[in-house]
Amino acid sequence: MKKFKEILLKLIFPPVKVIVISSIIGFPMVILSLIYLSAINPVSCISYIISAYALTVLCANFPKAKRRCHELIHGDEVKIIVSFRNFMNRYKYTSMYLNDKEFRAKFSLYTGFGINCFYVLFKCGTGIMFRSVWLWATGIYYLVIASIRFMLLRNIRITDKSSHSLKRKIHEQKSYRKCGIMMFLLNLAMSGMIIQMIWQNRSYEYKGYIIYISAMYTFYCFISSISNVISFAKRDNAILSATKNLNLAGAVMSMFALQTAMFSAFGNGDRLQKKMNTITGTAVCIIVMCMAVFMIVRADKNLKQLERSVRNGEQ
Repeated sequence: MKKFKEILLKLIFPPVKVIVISSIIGFPMVILSLIYLSAINPVSCISYIISAYALTVLCANFPKAKRRCHELIHGDEVKIIVSFRNFMNRYKYTSMYLNDKEFRAKFSLYTGFGINCFYVLFKCGTGIMFRSVWLWATGIYYLVIASIRFMLLRNIRITDKSSHSLKRKIHEQKSYRKCGIMMFLLNLAMSGMIIQMIWQNRSYEYKGYIIYISAMYTFYCFISSISNVISFAKRDNAILSATKNLNLAGAVMSMFALQTAMFSAFGNGDRLQKKMNTITGTAVCIIVMCMAVFMIVRADKNLKQLERSVRNGEQ
């Protein structure tokens, strides 16, 4: 058993050159197989195995790669990076963005809110123009996300002005719980989109090789979201932790959207497409619902502890 564990760890955490070679070979092979070969072709089967292995080791080694990138950004090994870092550190806000993780999270929250508002106007406007229930459902999905982000932004501005640490923590936990409650509403909006994708055969469509770029970006966002959720769960800021949970919910939905786009581009059977979309769509709704329940339960537990501290006269 110990020997098997050692072999498994070596396979999952191989040298960098193995990760690079498997990615260079596996991903182009699977793209060519999807375009030119049938699913039962031996070359296709080999390409699926290599690409699946490459994706697995990339996901497993993502935290390590992230730490290495952090070392390069903040170290003195690469002269171009050192020069760029020195330039960034000359100015207040660029320096804060470079060195302050919480400031980056707040910046992401503001930019995300702006993008979500744009999508709400665009999707609902086109929904009215083309009388499309699908566009309206997408617009409502982005409206719910924008509403949650607005609530978190409003509460984070209040906590920034608060000097009483215990009151601040109580407010943060209440905001965290509100976000969990609103995640149920987000789950309803996501369910509306998923049902249309399954029963009305709706899907996202990307032209040409854009689908591959979209796939890589979606996987990056998904892995990065998981990493950020774990990272901010350890930090003493419940509101910023809630923003990372919201980003993960969006990333999970993006993975499902990518699946529909892949079936639209390469799928041959409506039965398999409907079955897989049903399984993945159900899994997405369950994951988001579990996240919402976890946030509410965790916030209630922390609030009870904080209220107990207030009764005991702690600051």
